[in-house]
Amino acid sequence: MHEKYYATLNEVLVRQSHNEQFYTGDIENGSKSLTKEVVDTIEADRASIWLYNKDKSSIVCEQLYIKSEDAFYSKMELFQSDFEGYFEALSINPIIIAHDAETHPATSCFTEVYLRPLGIKSMLDVPVLYKGNIIGVICIESLTPRVWVQAEIDFAQILSSLFSFAYSIKEGNTLKSFNKIFKEELKRERKILTNRMTAINRSNAVIEFDINGLVLHANENFLEIMGYTQDEVLGKHHSMFVFDEDKISENYAMFWEKLRSGDYHSGDIVRKKKDGTSAYLQATYNPILNEDGTVYRIMKIALDRSINVIQQKEIDKKNTYLEHAAKIIRHDMHSGINTYIPRGISSLERRLTEDQIKELKIEMPLKMIKEGLTHTQKVYKGVYEFTNLVKADSVLHKQNANLRDTLYLYLKATSYLSQVELSDLGEWEVNESLFCTAIDNLIRNGLKYNDSDDKHVWLSLENNILIVQDNGRGLTQEDFEALSKPYTRKKDQKESGSGLGLNICTAILKEHGFTIGCEKNNIGTKIKINLKP
Repeated sequence: MHEKYYATLNEVLVRQSHNEQFYTGDIENGSKSLTKEVVDTIEADRASIWLYNKDKSSIVCEQLYIKSEDAFYSKMELFQSDFEGYFEALSINPIIIAHDAETHPATSCFTEVYLRPLGIKSMLDVPVLYKGNIIGVICIESLTPRVWVQAEIDFAQILSSLFSFAYSIKEGNTLKSFNKIFKEELKRERKILTNRMTAINRSNAVIEFDINGLVLHANENFLEIMGYTQDEVLGKHHSMFVFDEDKISENYAMFWEKLRSGDYHSGDIVRKKKDGTSAYLQATYNPILNEDGTVYRIMKIALDRSINVIQQKEIDKKNTYLEHAAKIIRHDMHSGINTYIPRGISSLERRLTEDQIKELKIEMPLKMIKEGLTHTQKVYKGVYEFTNLVKADSVLHKQNANLRDTLYLYLKATSYLSQVELSDLGEWEVNESLFCTAIDNLIRNGLKYNDSDDKHVWLSLENNILIVQDNGRGLTQEDFEALSKPYTRKKDQKESGSGLGLNICTAILKEHGFTIGCEKNNIGTKIKINLKP
């Protein structure tokens, strides 16, 4: 997901760099395009551009886009005398990364008059530069708490550079000295964009071609992914990375024809590595224009998705196995558990008199067989319901149940019922079989990973939260989250087990819409299941 998001940011940067409004100095429409693009791309709620007045005693809104209204506003003014903390921060370090805007030193001054009334939780400000001076800021705001990642900060700074470029052209037109200013700003902008491209190079595979498809340059990330050295690719045609059946296709010819005409291409692609295996990439091919507007080279920016694709294929394969196993459980095992064995027991009981049963001393074996079958049928029903969720558009079937009674009946056939204390747990909408399977797993874990002489588990209800407390070793939230992953075991664990139980348990509870937490206390482990999140 992160890789796809970063690729989207790169695509937007390329698209905005071709925005004609920036090259004509159309500040108003350029600002509208930029602020809306920011909001849409990084899923923020508001984006604005503010410029200082002459003596920097205030900043004036050049353009504000509000997503919820799909509307633009301008000319609002903020004064230094009202928000000294913010203006001071801008003078020291104009990049303000406020994950929590109300507590950040630079933005907390806005809390009462701006943040809370508008519901703003997080802010990201980057400077707008002109002739080496800070002339304003681009401000991005979110109505939900968020942590700004480096890629988003880089993204905002590059867009700020594009706005600065448009501003410089506007000023140049006004001062009748376009050429001089243009050259100065272009030199500075190129330096800034070069720095930004360095950041892109660090996290992406980048390769450049001429209009005939010959390689001009490839960065280390690209070479590492494809298995080549720089010398092996320079001057070679792009087709060296394409499988034979694709080279001769009409689509491949059209692909290069469109790039040469200035159309950029974006999407998931498969390319051939040096060893002949496939590289799965998420890529954008970006035509780069020279001064007369014609394409003179093609830049490809890509992210390697090979691991994700291979993992997905493995998941798909295992899902196929799981679906097959689910069919076996749902259909073939059903006959044995719910038909043949019950009929066999019934037939045996009809053929034996009570005296014969006593004489053969098989009262207890028969009782254990019947209780074991009853428990197996309950387990089968839970497995049936769980594997049924594999099917597309499946719905978890729930009904109102008294949780204490339901769990008691489920645990009645187990050997550890006496070690479990059930308080009143109320009535809730659950899938009884699956819910019992999940809670039973937590109970067994509490008894299994327990070094006390008197192993015990208590179940109670506190403010709509089901508590499963044991007197075992104790498990922290961090440990719980780690062990909830499939096939995960603690490093020093001496007990046997696959580690799948807790993973399945949490999946069942989440399928119910419940949330689950864990803490280590002075008794042992306290599992908290919020039945009404």
